[in-house]
Amino acid sequence: MNLVSFIFGERPSSRRYITEPPENVTWRSIRPKAVQLPVRAWRAEADRELQTSHGVLHARGGEDFIVNHGDENYAVVSPDIFERTYEPLGGGLYRKRTDVTLRYFTLDHAATIQTLEGEQHARRGDWIVQGVNGELWPVPPETAREKYEPA
Repeated sequence: MNLVSFIFGERPSSRRYITEPPENVTWRSIRPKAVQLPVRAWRAEADRELQTSHGVLHARGGEDFIVNHGDENYAVVSPDIFERTYEPLGGGLYRKRTDVTLRYFTLDHAATIQTLEGEQHARRGDWIVQGVNGELWPVPPETAREKYEPA
């Protein structure tokens, strides 16, 4: 803490926090695209932190699934959500089910999103996707357009 902070207090953060679905946004329905590459997934053996481009994810050992989308692009998925949204292909490979409908809105400001696995930093223009259990996570728009299509 410096003297200015001591006298005037801390400067308010310009980053907003999103902990639950906002009411004043335009939601759009999407689903995973039918043509998609398989992903590798496994149950976390021990509690673990994974660094991603959006922040740090926390996996619970013996419970959560770690999904590798390639190029060190990981997701941590709780068992109930994993079983509802992924189908096994064999050999540790899985594919997102295409009959699952999600929804998203486009972020108009930078924000920190409280996901099930920890805080993730989102930029203006990112899609904030709401999953099957109401969970939220950010997806860069170019990645979202590759992975999802209108439902």
